[in-house]
Amino acid sequence: MSEATPLLVAAVKFKWQKDDKTYDYFIPADLTVNVGDRVYVATSKGETKVEVVAIKDASDKAEKLILRAVEDLRTDEEKAAKYPNGQRKYSEDRTMLDEKGNRSIFDDVDR
Repeated sequence: MSEATPLLVAAVKFKWQKDDKTYDYFIPADLTVNVGDRVYVATSKGETKVEVVAIKDASDKAEKLILRAVEDLRTDEEKAAKYPNGQRKYSEDRTMLDEKGNRSIFDDVDR
């Protein structure tokens, strides 16, 4: 009988965090995740998009799986578009962002 390989763990950081605290989530076997990737995780308030800051072999704190990777729909021009302050102009789903990186309050109207 073969022993199941343990799942890798991703340390993720939420956008609103200012400190270096990270949260651990298991990486599903069918998902490839690298440092810097953005993924969706389950939280007490629903799904949230986070950034992977480290990959670990094990963790005592990980309890949940990463749900899925963020699919980047931007064109090469949209990926390169930046404001003068260095902030990106478009999110992964091609929504235009303001100079602070926030979405417009009118995003839902156009869809």
